[in-house]
Amino acid sequence: METPRNRVTRRQLLKWMGLTAATAALAACAPAPAPAPTQAPAEATQAPAEATQAPEATAEVKPTETPIPPAPTATPLPTAAPRIYGSGKTEVVVWYQDWDGANKIMKFAAEEYIKTHADVTLNLQAIDYGNLLTKMLPSIASGTEGDVLNMYTDWVVATDIRQVFLDITDTAGGYQSWADKMWKAAFEDVDAPEGKVFYLPWLAGIRGAVLTFNTDHAKEANIDYLNLKTYEDVIDAGVKMTKKDGDKLTRAGYSPRSSQYQLLWSLIWMLGGNFYDRESGKWSHSTPEGEAAAQMIYDLYWKYGTCDYALFTDEYQAVSQQLVSIWGDGAWTMGVQTDVAKVPCDNIVLPKLANAKEYVLYPQHMAGFGLSKRLAKQEDKLKAALDFATLVVGPDALIQAFDFYSGVCMTKAVYEDPRIEKVKYGPVSKRVATTMWPVARYPRDHVADQSQAATELDRAMRKEISIKEALANMDAYLNEQEAAARERIGI
Repeated sequence: METPRNRVTRRQLLKWMGLTAATAALAACAPAPAPAPTQAPAEATQAPAEATQAPEATAEVKPTETPIPPAPTATPLPTAAPRIYGSGKTEVVVWYQDWDGANKIMKFAAEEYIKTHADVTLNLQAIDYGNLLTKMLPSIASGTEGDVLNMYTDWVVATDIRQVFLDITDTAGGYQSWADKMWKAAFEDVDAPEGKVFYLPWLAGIRGAVLTFNTDHAKEANIDYLNLKTYEDVIDAGVKMTKKDGDKLTRAGYSPRSSQYQLLWSLIWMLGGNFYDRESGKWSHSTPEGEAAAQMIYDLYWKYGTCDYALFTDEYQAVSQQLVSIWGDGAWTMGVQTDVAKVPCDNIVLPKLANAKEYVLYPQHMAGFGLSKRLAKQEDKLKAALDFATLVVGPDALIQAFDFYSGVCMTKAVYEDPRIEKVKYGPVSKRVATTMWPVARYPRDHVADQSQAATELDRAMRKEISIKEALANMDAYLNEQEAAARERIGI
């Protein structure tokens, strides 16, 4: 059975957002205009946090043709009829992405919530990914958004977060209270005033910060993947699992294609370099560390031969066909490939370089929940809404998610709870999350659409341009986008 893959590029979605007058009214928090689409995002229908990320920047991937819709109205149309829980006088409207896992979590949370909130009517509205993205900011601009809003942090990196979601720092118990409950990186994905809380982290697919192994392939090659100490060990394992028929690759031992852009950032940091200065807003991949990191990825294709561009056009489907042994598309893929494609696999955290100056990983963006700014003037409703959001990101609601979701959450109490050991993907999620989050880092930039930069890197991997040229092109694009966002936000 093939997994649903209705691909709409993030560039299209961001472009549609810019078509509305409502978005213009929210000029301080709308993402920068994006160029025409060239790549497709990952499966929004399969899991939460990976839905906003592009799997691979490649000229070969052709997204499903999707007609460009008319300019969206301010209020999203849910993909399913609202589900109502309770009959209290205070109505709390919850918008969240419509996927099977979230529906299960929300049903459980709603039933538990109503037991202690008899004065609330909970209105759950499941909205498909495209509508949720394209209509959230325009709805916020016009004041017609839900009270509790499921979002992805990369939707708002190019905004002034203070104009998007309510500052819930004091209402939620203070920054330190949440910093103790979550890993530090969870609140540093979006540039926000220090010590302030504007969203509650929920789930993440962590593309680029985790590797997934086909366990049958590892066993066949006698690879003890759980005990690989360095990134160089991963490359060696990939070489051993690669298969060829003469000069033709028949199985990619290690494919970086879906995650090479994210991997680049982790490698640069581990080499002691940097690619973004938060204070000045300057992007600079064109450094010795940037070139060395890109060369490492290039060598996977052209020196070690663990992957090429002829074996497949779509890594996700190639994994399902067991044409790939190691990949970095995200922890979430373990569950989907295991349950849907029946591919036996397991996740490990990306190991450090043997000569790493620092062990640090970029886990891409995450899903979370923000509250409507309208609630600042509605004290009773604010408490009711925050109570529900807090329940959703807490252990009782989240632990069950790992019975069908193999990604990670940021709530430490989930992994401290013995119940996590009893759900299907709980142990592997715990192993990955507790290792990865302590070394996770976000640049806290202001570029919403990184896909053009990812495409330039991919061109270098294909030998269409040099690494130096690719990095220079990346910097030119990112600096242009960063400058435009900063001017709009007023930094």
